[in-house]
Amino acid sequence: MSDLALVFSTFNPTPSLIETVRGVAPQHPIVVVDDGGGDPHDVFPRLLDEGARVLRRPTNDGIAAALNAAIAVAFEDGAAAVVTFDQDSTPSPDTLRVLHATWKQASSAGQRVSGVVPAQFAEVRQTRSDDALPVARRVIQSGMLIPREAFDSVGGFDEALFIDLVDTDYELRSMTLGYRIIAAPTRIDHELGRPAPLRPFSPLPPTISTMVSTPFRYYYRMRNRLILTRRYLRTAPLRMVTDLAIDLAYFALVAASARPRRLMAAVLFRGAVDGCLGRGGRAPAKTQVAAARISWSVAK
Repeated sequence: MSDLALVFSTFNPTPSLIETVRGVAPQHPIVVVDDGGGDPHDVFPRLLDEGARVLRRPTNDGIAAALNAAIAVAFEDGAAAVVTFDQDSTPSPDTLRVLHATWKQASSAGQRVSGVVPAQFAEVRQTRSDDALPVARRVIQSGMLIPREAFDSVGGFDEALFIDLVDTDYELRSMTLGYRIIAAPTRIDHELGRPAPLRPFSPLPPTISTMVSTPFRYYYRMRNRLILTRRYLRTAPLRMVTDLAIDLAYFALVAASARPRRLMAAVLFRGAVDGCLGRGGRAPAKTQVAAARISWSVAK
């Protein structure tokens, strides 16, 4: 599998990344990209000692830009495919072997494959099919194998989205171009946000347990959901309407559970406006300041 390179996107990484890289470095070229963060734990010099190539970006331009830069380096160095990872994913050599074998199997079967993902990502199933080469749906980029040929044809991650749903956009763009993303019979461990027992009507019950993200992420999630809905409504209407409805219900829960509610409402509203207008890039500074003041109403 020497034709397979691994790409890790990072932002203020912890020392656990060193152990992750050490476990896979002997078998694969590794590119680690810093998305304009810092190095509070002196991780990057130690990654260099492990044989990784480290790219330090001067500004935080979002995960899409960071991944595109690292993937370009990996392909320039001769990789035929890359597997992308977030810094808190923990791939095993066996997972990489299965992803690579599934890619080769699908290619030999004549399928146009733009990605291969683990069938199980943490607690999330990425396929509902029992086929030998099942199509994945609603994929997550961490743990995704991307062939060079497909990346050149489909294009990189959309840097205007900055963060959130960049993997969904890649999946939907692949579909419109006749490619498939396949689920491989393996899993990857990953920390998906944090579970929280939200109390939207505090101090009254009920308590609703769900995953929550850092408050500023909801600007991007709202904005990018609307951008993708507009972009793919004609080619995937049922999925776009379904996903939008699910997200809007979730955003309502988030808004009701945030404190102060008016600030989360403002964050979501700004995301909705920018999404309808098709504006990309970093969240406005005022929105970032408002999001930093938000906390969650949770059960004690």
